Amino acid sequence: MKQSEKINRHTEYYLALATILALGLFLVVVAAPNKNLQMLIVLLTTLFYAGFGIFHHMVNHDLNGKIVLEYFIIAGFGIAAVFFLLKGGLGL
Repeated sequence: MKQSEKINRHTEYYLALATILALGLFLVVVAAPNKNLQMLIVLLTTLFYAGFGIFHHMVNHDLNGKIVLEYFIIAGFGIAAVFFLLKGGLGL
């Protein structure tokens, strides 16, 4: 299967993931003064990101341990980066 066919076949999936991440970013910006609420929103966003991705692979019958690990590693990196920035990393 060509790369363009894979992208076209999973367009709804990519749009849903983009929506989850965009909504999470929007909510973090809206909750700007409250860093604890921002962190909770980031945690929930990454939970939905990983859960939706794993569900998508389960539905398409290509779920395996490496895919689950990949989603949790990417989610963990995202949480760590946001935590670092929210707790004063780089003096921001």
